[in-house]
Formats: sequence, C-alpha cells, structure tokens
Amino acid sequence: MKERIHKTMRDNPALRWGVLLLSSLVMFFNYYFYDALSPLKDLMQTNLGFSSSDYGAFMSAYSVPNVFLAMAVLGGIILDKLGIRITGTLFVFMMALGGVITAYGASDMYLAGGPGYALMNSFLTGYSPALKMMYLGFFIFGLGAETSIVVLSKIVVKWFKGKELALALGLNLAIGRLGTALALFLSPYLIHPEWTNAIWFGVLLLWLGLLFYIIYIFLDLKIDKQVKETLPESEEDQFRWRDLLDLITNRTFIYITLLCVTFYSAVFPFVKYAPDLLMNKFGMERDIAGQISSILMFGTILLTPLFGWIADNKGKSATLMYLGSALLIISHLMFALTTITPLLPIFLLGVAFSLVPAAMWPAVTKIVGDNKLGTAYGFMFSVQNIGLWALPILVGVVLDASNPEFRIDLKNQQFKEIEQSGNFASSLNTTSSTFNNKNIKFKYVVYKDSLSGEIVYRSYYETKTGKDGDYSINFRNNEMVDLIKFDLLEIPQDAKIYIDRVKSPTFGDNDTIRLLESSKFQLDEKNQYIATLAEPGKKPNKKNFDAIISIKDADGRVIYSESQKLYMDETGKSKIKFGFGELRSVNYEALDFRQETYVAEIIEPLDYTNAMLMFSALGLLGILFAFLLKRDDKVSGYGLEQPNIQK
Repeated sequence: MKERIHKTMRDNPALRWGVLLLSSLVMFFNYYFYDALSPLKDLMQTNLGFSSSDYGAFMSAYSVPNVFLAMAVLGGIILDKLGIRITGTLFVFMMALGGVITAYGASDMYLAGGPGYALMNSFLTGYSPALKMMYLGFFIFGLGAETSIVVLSKIVVKWFKGKELALALGLNLAIGRLGTALALFLSPYLIHPEWTNAIWFGVLLLWLGLLFYIIYIFLDLKIDKQVKETLPESEEDQFRWRDLLDLITNRTFIYITLLCVTFYSAVFPFVKYAPDLLMNKFGMERDIAGQISSILMFGTILLTPLFGWIADNKGKSATLMYLGSALLIISHLMFALTTITPLLPIFLLGVAFSLVPAAMWPAVTKIVGDNKLGTAYGFMFSVQNIGLWALPILVGVVLDASNPEFRIDLKNQQFKEIEQSGNFASSLNTTSSTFNNKNIKFKYVVYKDSLSGEIVYRSYYETKTGKDGDYSINFRNNEMVDLIKFDLLEIPQDAKIYIDRVKSPTFGDNDTIRLLESSKFQLDEKNQYIATLAEPGKKPNKKNFDAIISIKDADGRVIYSESQKLYMDETGKSKIKFGFGELRSVNYEALDFRQETYVAEIIEPLDYTNAMLMFSALGLLGILFAFLLKRDDKVSGYGLEQPNIQK
C-alpha cells in the first residue's frame, strides 16, 4: 500500500516543485502585464491623447469583472464545474487575448483606421477610439486574470496538500509580485524605438504563459489517473446564503473587510500612478522612476514572510494592522507635502504593504469558521475590487481638476514665432505653489500637423521657476531628446559619420573602439547608410555588437547621435537605419521646421498634491477601522492579538 502511495507524481519533489515553477511563471506573466503600462502614463497621454481621467478609467477596466460580474464567485463555480484543465485554459487564453487587444488599441495600425477603429469611433464619441479598444482589451484581460489566479492557487493546493503547502503558496505569491516589480523596472527600457514595444513584450509573456499552462495540462492528466478524489463534498462545505448573512452581520468581520478595501485601495492604484508621480514631482527619468517604484514590491517579497512569522509566533495581528495603516498615512503625506527623497516614503509604504497583509489574512481565520472561510475571502475580495475599480478613476479626475491647463497648445503661427526666437515664457497653470521657485522639467512635443497627431520631435527641458511660478524655456538647450523623425534633420554636405563599438554594456564614451570615421555621409535609396567596418580582405571578428553612431559637422559639433546594435555581413558591411536605436543627443539648430503644418505643445509637470492627500485620507480610514477592529476584538474574544500558532 505504501509503495503505491509513494509512486504518485505528487511524491516526486522534482515534479512537485516543477509544477510550482510552471504555475508561478503564469502568475508572474499575469502580474507583469497588469503593471507594465504604469510607467507609460505620460506616453499614453502624448501619443494617444489620454487625459488623467482617461488613464484612470482604462486602469479600472481590470476590476470591472469582479465588481459588476462577481467573477470572484462565478470563477470559483466555473472552476468547480469544469475543472482545472478546461477552466484554466479558457481564462489564461482570455488573459492573452485581452493583452493583444490592449496593445492593438495603442498601435499605429489601429490608429490609422485599422479593423475595429470605425466601430469604436461610432459610439460614445466623447472618448477616443484608442481608449475604448484598450479598455475592452484590459477588461478581457482582467476577466481572465482573476479567475486564472484562483485556478493557479488550486493547482498549488492540489500538488502540495499535506506537504509544503504554506511555503508553496507564499512562493507563488512572491513570484507574482516579482512580476510587478520587474514590469515597473523593465518597461522604461523597452520603449525604444517604439513606445508600444513595452506593451507588446507583456503580450508575448502572456502567450508564453498560455504555452506553459498547456504543458502543465499533460501533467494534470497524468496525476488525475493516479489520484482519484473520491471524497464527497460535505454538506457544511457547500455554499449557503445563510453563511453570507452571518458574515455581514459580524461586526468584527465588517471592520476587517473595510480595512482591507481602504488599505489595498491606497496601495495598488498608487502603484499605477507612482512612476508618473516621480517623473512629475521629482523630475526623474522614466527608468529611474520605474526602478524606485519597483522597490515597493521587492521590499514586500522580503518583509512579508518576516511579519508573517511575527504574527504566527508573537501575535499582535491587530497592532500590526494598526501600525501598517499609520505608515501608509505617513508615506502618502510625505509625497503630498514634502520634497524629501522618494526613497523614504516608498520604503515606508513597502513596510506597510508587508505589515497589513501578513497580519490581516491569517486573522480572518480566527474570526470566521473553516466552513465559511471560502465565502469570507470571496466577499472580502469582491469588496476590495470596488476600491481597485473606483480609485484609479477618482485619482484621474482629481489630477485633471488640479491641473486644468497643464498642456499649452501652440498653433502653427505660434509655433513659427517660437521657433524663430527659440524662447518661450509663461507661468504655471496651477493654483498650487508646489512647483514655485524650484527646478522642474517640461516636455516639448512637436506634431506633423494638427490632425494626424504624428509626433516628429519630443524633448525635455529643465528650468527654474520664479516665486510666482513664472518660467522661461530656451529650446536650443534641450536636456534630453527621446524622439525625433530622422528626416527632420538638415545635415550639411560636409558632415562626417563616426561609428564606435562599445566594449561594455554601460555605453560609456571612454569605453569604445573607433570603427569608422568617414567624411562621406550619404543615404541610399532605402534611407540607409552602408558602412564598411572591417578592413578589406579580413573577416569581421565580431558580427553583432553595440555601437554609438554620431554625425558631426565640419567643426566637430554633434548633430545627431544614437546607440544601436549593428550587424556585419561576411564582407564587413553594415546597414544602418537611423532612428531605430536609442537617442543620445540632437542639435536643435540642425532641425528643419520650415514645413507649414507643424504644431506643438508644452506640457507642464502635473501637481499630485491633492491626489496624494486623497490616498492619505484612505490611510486615515484604515487607522479608524484598525482601531475599531482592535477594540471589538477585546469584546468578541477572537484573540487577534494572540499568536496564530498555539503551543
């Protein structure tokens, strides 16, 4: 008998942990795509014309299925009826399909009138076709993602029940959060040469996740032949409406549910806006803003198990929740009212996000009996999603109301006048003094015309404002250019091209080898430059490499420079297509804006003060519910302050 039991696949550690890896990677891809667009908010505003309200509405689409379709409940019912294989395949596929539709809605093909554009443009004309298509995609992604999480959790339980279940579930969640951290970290690096690359990369991961799930199905088929679940469902495990009534009339359970919705509503929606907040308030580059935002998730991966151990062995769960809510307020108030380095409030928020979940979810098991635990978690999850749906919308509305005219449109004639003088002067269009007498960054965007929305030039300028918010910009002193149509450059006939191979991935100017210096700069009929990078008769010793390509005038001044990966053929020749690498510098004086149709806009930094105060208010509510929870526990006697592990 023992011999037969040990031959099941669950008793093979390599297979068991391999299944955990497969399911966790699908969870990882889910979390990655969910947050991959967070560092792209300003690009969605510039390229798609989104307002902050539009962005908030788009992000809220993910939670719509759980709020209005009760997928937290229906998904579980479908899983019970159809099983892991059919349910998982269906909903993981919906994740991948939703990702494709989301990315397609932002693509040039769709915006140029591709399939579905006319339909989306035929109703609710106050909203852009891009917003409606992306909303549909993110809705379908959310529909699949939430039920997929339930399926993946059940897979872990199926393989680890009676074994290392707690550790496996903890690792599964940690790997999922690692997906969020990597999305915040990596997306800023994937926007070159086309910003939608960052979205399509997330889509690729979703389809890879579907492939991994299909691989798992074969393992699931085999284990089901070995293990037959014959135990009938007991009557007390079945869902009854009476259980739900008992829960919503339990005062302690209501307090912990309200704490759940206020706390998570002050964290997850914040993550959606965090990179944009750091770019606007602190003038950070997109990649740095993504890295700092990701610290929040990296921190929780490390700290949540620690606080979970404290709750298990030392107790004080209600106190930990109280402390976490207090740190939440302090963190958001720092962002709202100070200019202290954002590393500190992000760190405090990470501690808070570790404290509360580590204490809250195990505490529910003390308030609710085992036979009602599934119903309790499902109810809390559904209520939580109301906040995750509403807060992104509210934050977007508050941002638009706080920054009514942060985009200054320059019509064609105004644009011509500014281009001639090279200067622009104005005052900040916000009633707040947040940016007064400070060094702040402005974005300058030039469009081909007023109709197509095609961007031909985008750069950033740093300048200091006066005490009343007045400022001036010298466009010839651009700090960073991140987009330019190469044919906008007016390159002199005596220009030279320089190609340097980079010896290390840091792209340092002092760590290069000069491969070419030519006074003959001429593009072929395909708008490419053909460079000979190896000596005649010698085969190239390195066929692909990172390079810095620079075009300079006769006096040695850089006209244009970009870093790009080059490929050499057997003869040592390389075809260079300009504009497909990462821009390093552009000489503003070399830009030819003589075309008659150009228009532009100057984008001032967004003031996030009121939005962060709103997040702080949620923290105050959280402290209130934590206080009521702790007080009620003394009366009800659930023992929330006692250790979870009773010795």
